[in-house]
Amino acid sequence: MLFEWYTFGAIMFSGLLLLLLLGVPVGFSLLITSMASSLMLGQGLMFWVDIPGYFFHHLNSFTMTCVPIFILMALFAQHARFGEDLFRSIGIWLRKIPGSLNIVAIATCAIFSAISGTSVATAAAVGLVALPIFQKFGYDKRLSVGTLAGGGALGILIPPSVPMIMYAIITNQSIGHMFAGGILPGLMTAGLFMSYIVVRCKLNPKLAPVIPRSAIGDISIFRSVLNVGPLIGVIFLVLLVIYLGIATPTEAAAIGTVGMAVLAFLYKRMNLKGIFIASAEGMRIGAFIVLIFLAALAFGHVAVRGGVAAGISNYVISLGLSKHAVLFMILGVLLFLGCFMDPIPIILTTMPILFPLATSVGWDPVYFGVVCTMLLETAAITPPVGINLFILNGIGKGSISMTDVIMGALPYNLLYFFAILIVVIFPDIVMLLPNMMRG
Repeated sequence: MLFEWYTFGAIMFSGLLLLLLLGVPVGFSLLITSMASSLMLGQGLMFWVDIPGYFFHHLNSFTMTCVPIFILMALFAQHARFGEDLFRSIGIWLRKIPGSLNIVAIATCAIFSAISGTSVATAAAVGLVALPIFQKFGYDKRLSVGTLAGGGALGILIPPSVPMIMYAIITNQSIGHMFAGGILPGLMTAGLFMSYIVVRCKLNPKLAPVIPRSAIGDISIFRSVLNVGPLIGVIFLVLLVIYLGIATPTEAAAIGTVGMAVLAFLYKRMNLKGIFIASAEGMRIGAFIVLIFLAALAFGHVAVRGGVAAGISNYVISLGLSKHAVLFMILGVLLFLGCFMDPIPIILTTMPILFPLATSVGWDPVYFGVVCTMLLETAAITPPVGINLFILNGIGKGSISMTDVIMGALPYNLLYFFAILIVVIFPDIVMLLPNMMRG
């Protein structure tokens, strides 16, 4: 071999970061880096002769099919404006709590996360409804936009989560166990956000003035339950059939997609044209994710062949560090990458290297995946590439600067770190439900 593993690894990751900083799309950055790195190994032609079979092995998976179906379920809900139903209906129930609309936004994000599976869809769907109402009634703009950024990031933790699915596929873990592991940490994190809002608005009521009921819709309690009940029922059914082993994640995703479509038709929110538009958008997003998935597989395969995975594992183990020290070292790497990349490519590119290291020092695969997902939630609200920051800045239409968005999201970044510390101290928060599923 022409290079030591550490030289080879440094060149690979430096080249990838350089391409990303130059604005090259993630999938193409990974492919270009993989091609160049395979030439460095002296295996260029032979490596790319082998790679189609490697791709087929990973794509020829029934589990993989759940990704586009969950995406389609989220798009049906988004096109049917169910996020608006959730926000206005929950607002009727929580209107009198300090910082009520911010609390409503967090609760709506938590529920919509169980539909969307991504932070982008959650932040956009809830932000488009909530932000104009926040502005109309004089809510502090930094607190409001920070709430939407932090709440939106819950989309990758509360199941079904697309990044969790990709982690399960790349590490050969049970998607159902991963989903179960994310439920309690997701609810706990949402609870921390709500507690922060209540305390801050108690101390300074001017941040969130009391609003009239008409501000969130002149609907009855019965109507609000009717709006939200069936939607929550579909979510509950999807998760229940997975946890009870009645259906595979792919079958559960199909059940949820059909359920969303039926609700959209019953509420007269969607027609055949709407289904076509949502389906076309789903194919585009699915193709984008598959491109990143394949490119990341190639990147990880080159890194393994170059000895990077084994070299890092052997070196860290030789240091004699505790399992917690190794975990925090890994989280530090993910936090750095989160400043430049989105969660899905981070998971796909790093787990072939970091997963063997984590399991070699004794971390449970499901626990490790959930903690990493929690850390990557911060990537969605961390500059310079935090996608939720740009989405909310765009929704603000000039009335909210990027500085407002970043400063508003900062407390939620700190709360995410605090939530991670809690689950490190009390790992049963993650493992309780997966262990029950294991029997």
